Amino acid sequence: MALNRQHLSEIYRPAGPKQIITGQNWSSGGSLTLTQLVDLSLPIRGVRLVFKGRAVVGTAGFTTANPEGFLNLISSIIIQGTNARQQGNLTLWNADLASLFVIQNFFAFRGASFYSINSGTGETELAPPTMPMPASYSPITATGTYDFRIVIDIPFHPFQSNAFGKEPLTVPQYLVRNEEWKDSLQIILGYGAQAGGGATGVLGTSAAGTTLTFSSYGSGSGSPTIDLYSLPVLMGTTLKDQILPGVISRVSTPITSVLTSAGTAVPLLNLQKQPTPRVFFKQGVSTVTPAFTSLTDTNVSAIGLQLGQNRNIRNVLDIFTHKLQQADVYSRDLIQGYTMFDFMDQGNPDSAYPGQDIGDGATLQIVGNVAGVANSLGLFIQEQILQQPSGALMNF
Repeated sequence: MALNRQHLSEIYRPAGPKQIITGQNWSSGGSLTLTQLVDLSLPIRGVRLVFKGRAVVGTAGFTTANPEGFLNLISSIIIQGTNARQQGNLTLWNADLASLFVIQNFFAFRGASFYSINSGTGETELAPPTMPMPASYSPITATGTYDFRIVIDIPFHPFQSNAFGKEPLTVPQYLVRNEEWKDSLQIILGYGAQAGGGATGVLGTSAAGTTLTFSSYGSGSGSPTIDLYSLPVLMGTTLKDQILPGVISRVSTPITSVLTSAGTAVPLLNLQKQPTPRVFFKQGVSTVTPAFTSLTDTNVSAIGLQLGQNRNIRNVLDIFTHKLQQADVYSRDLIQGYTMFDFMDQGNPDSAYPGQDIGDGATLQIVGNVAGVANSLGLFIQEQILQQPSGALMNF
């Protein structure tokens, strides 16, 4: 099909957010399940989550505060459904809010993410995560009233796939449409638990006399709330059937016991044999998974990616050598505790590592030099292309 200027204008036309649910109460240790509430009359490129509320810390501040602060109050985000082309249930996302928020900040085209904590000085966006993680992310070692607002987009396409950048077709390549998903899309949120009076939870450890009260944003009553919106996309009638969207899955996998004993070139995780655009690694110390009491780059001081036992896809090198790729390629500051293996530096997911071509019996394995620290926790998020996009627009 020969494309003209009108066709090009119709490839990607965001229609603005559309409400899924608003004002849903958050409660410590609770959860939310939404079934058959996502409207796919238009295909969507992702979901926008707005989480806001107030935390009042009284009498005594926390003895220790976890570095990612109120981001830990949503400990799991699962988006899943039944895909007709894959003929089964698929998970698009399974990760915690803190990790998702920080990962959005790896790239030159920063993902849609916003975090503010207002302690009586007016609403001001916090600085992007860096090294060390900014202390402003978790100020609750002092008593006070903290209104927080977190806004995050949960994309179905690869990160750094700006529709007006190098690869204008990438976002439409991974739309979620009625044709493949029908009304099966389900969103499940798990809420982190935290109390005062010496309790250890996702925010940290409170002092013996600490009181902790949650309420609605800007108010001493009610509860923190969650709003969810879909992000629909319009495509012209000529083009809407010229792309059969692919599917990217991101699932967080924790590792613990393998990190508590020192060793060199220790196998950390066997990855799935799928096309892999990126692998994210987060490390530190934790007593309440997936919240981290500290973030570090020394529990695993060197890391690499191997095929079998004798082929290095990414050499086992000092972890800062790998972390510098983020600054080199995307001009973003390094982030404490976070490292990325990147196979689509130029923005095109077609360059994903071809894990599907690995033969039976061979392993795609993360290995690292481990210090052996008590209560170490690592999280891996492997991006897997479970369904490649196809159609007429993919043929040039």
